[in-house]
Amino acid sequence: MTLTDLRNRIWAMIARGCLSAADGTRPMRVIQAKLFAGEVREDVEHFEPYGFTSEPHVDSEPLVLSLSGNRDHSIAVCIADRRYRLRGLKTGEVALYDDLGQKVHLTRDGIDVYTPGHLHAVVKKDADITVGGSCTESVGGDVSATVGGSVTLKASAVTIDSANVHITGDVAIDKSLTVLGAISGSGGMAISGGSGASVDGSITTTGDVTAGGVSLMNHVHDGDSGGTTSTPK
Repeated sequence: MTLTDLRNRIWAMIARGCLSAADGTRPMRVIQAKLFAGEVREDVEHFEPYGFTSEPHVDSEPLVLSLSGNRDHSIAVCIADRRYRLRGLKTGEVALYDDLGQKVHLTRDGIDVYTPGHLHAVVKKDADITVGGSCTESVGGDVSATVGGSVTLKASAVTIDSANVHITGDVAIDKSLTVLGAISGSGGMAISGGSGASVDGSITTTGDVTAGGVSLMNHVHDGDSGGTTSTPK
């Protein structure tokens, strides 16, 4: 091998190119790359780190290595695309992104996740979430949750700020119930146990009231109407 051959091999070991096609259906993706001086390399294997993969766009820029300077044994070790790369990251920050603007950004203050489309997550087993500070959620549409078992909420206080709350099942309250507004219902009311019911104010009813088996509207008294009468019957 002459010095010229050696120089040419060294020169051919690393090349920048422009991606013209890619096939991601194979176990190892292969690309077609156009290198310097119009040289086109077919079936160049694209090496990716384990656990990370992407489907590059045409006109992205591969870095091609040729083993021993032999262009017939070329591999792409990196494919960059300056059209979509996130800019403005601070030193030490990391981001995963795509051409649609979706991103997972590991910032200096935390993690930002953004998508203009649908977010779908599936957890086949248990999920544990711990929030050391406050947690704020903002939802522009409806929220629907289906739980196969029970739901337990533990808090020092719970506030539901809604014009209407609809509960389709029974409600059990272990302690007192304080209602600052009116109580209305169409299914009747039954109270038992404890010290009974106490009302501070007036009661208006369109029907009869029975206390101790005695009707308020239809009870009678024995005795003279002008004198002492018996207890109501």
